[in-house]
Amino acid sequence: MCRYDSAAIRHHADVEGLLAARGVPSDLKAYVCLEVFNAERPVLLVTRPEGEWCFLCGGDHPDEAASYRVVGIGHPIASDPTLGDVLDLDADEEAERVAVGAAWMRSTL
Repeated sequence: MCRYDSAAIRHHADVEGLLAARGVPSDLKAYVCLEVFNAERPVLLVTRPEGEWCFLCGGDHPDEAASYRVVGIGHPIASDPTLGDVLDLDADEEAERVAVGAAWMRSTL
């Protein structure tokens, strides 16, 4: 017998709704650094170079593909719903914060 986790289904629907409200397709790809991918560090930097979404810990990383993973944009949002605050970033903009829950500081790349 299959059992569904109703809380997980509601959480997924919440993420989908947040993305839809911001006009962000739920099947969009995003890049995350390994520390974010492995849940070792939180997202403190969201950047959109050439329109690509990147959710990063803010640390220094080599400019190598092996330092990043590609995920669906909903994954980082599901882990930290406060990322919804910066889903209005345009291409070539970024937002950075000092800690989860802190104010985002926005700038142009």
